[in-house]
Amino acid sequence: MSDKFIPHYFRDIDDTLNDREPYQQQKWTRTAIKAKENVELRQKFPPFVVPAAFYKIVHVNKYTSMEELHLLVNHVQQCTQFTIDTESERSDGQLALIQIQTIPSQLPSLLILIELQHLPFDNPPTYIKIKEFFSLVFRSGNQLYSWGDMDKELEPIQDSHLFNWPTTASLIDIQPYFSDWYEWALAHCESCRPNHHRQHGGVNYDNVTTQNYSSFKCVCHEQSPYRPGEKWSLQKALIYAAHMFIDKSCTVNNWAAGLTSNNSTLSTGRRKKMINYAIYDCFSTTYFIRPVLEYWTFNKLKNTNIVELFTSFKSLPLPTINSSNKKNKKLTKKY
Repeated sequence: MSDKFIPHYFRDIDDTLNDREPYQQQKWTRTAIKAKENVELRQKFPPFVVPAAFYKIVHVNKYTSMEELHLLVNHVQQCTQFTIDTESERSDGQLALIQIQTIPSQLPSLLILIELQHLPFDNPPTYIKIKEFFSLVFRSGNQLYSWGDMDKELEPIQDSHLFNWPTTASLIDIQPYFSDWYEWALAHCESCRPNHHRQHGGVNYDNVTTQNYSSFKCVCHEQSPYRPGEKWSLQKALIYAAHMFIDKSCTVNNWAAGLTSNNSTLSTGRRKKMINYAIYDCFSTTYFIRPVLEYWTFNKLKNTNIVELFTSFKSLPLPTINSSNKKNKKLTKKY
């Protein structure tokens, strides 16, 4: 790939400056490698696109009107399934943004961006309504899906009184389940092994392991780039399983700076890019919930209308995680 497509500050990964400390140089190098890989993947794979008619973005900050909050609460009352993600401020690592996608019975869903540094603490009625929203999202019986451990990610605000903690809702991290599902899907690829499913109807989760898959190799999907038990990044999961790209260039950013014109000094273009990043992290996680937890084949994932993936569904018991994955929980990549 020609360097002309790569921003100049990412081209020379081996560049060193005398005034950089060793840890700074290592961090700079890692960032440059990730940025270059992101550019290369963008050129190689089509983007993951969700039609605009399927969702509506709602910003929750001190400028959110009471009318908007009433509509938000009414919508959330009708939902029991959600996808949740978080972002931290680059300057101090503090939790700055919570993204919540509703999974309603009928689209559009809501993409709710809660800007924690810009909540109306000095406006009691509005703040109380926001707390009501959180209480509905985290109420008993609800299921909140994520790509990453939400217990850990939400820990910084568990004493903020925005919601009761520990939550009575179910927090379901699908990232640890992806590795086993991907190996299973490789071994059950209908495109490479079309007669397989005529001999095996249905899935017995008790017998789902990765140990007996070595005799069959799928050729339309690449083998896992990770070591056994290592958790997948969301970007690589989407590329390997669905051959689609999501932009991760905004991962480290000024998330506390505000995302609307009323409360931000960031440019319109930058805010738009950050918002797109934030909502597509949720979209990508939602995209994988049913395929990973219900053990769909690659063909079923490819041929299923996104409406079915983004609307509510009957939950099944969670599959068993391979023992090798349980032993390697520290090997995590969220990027």
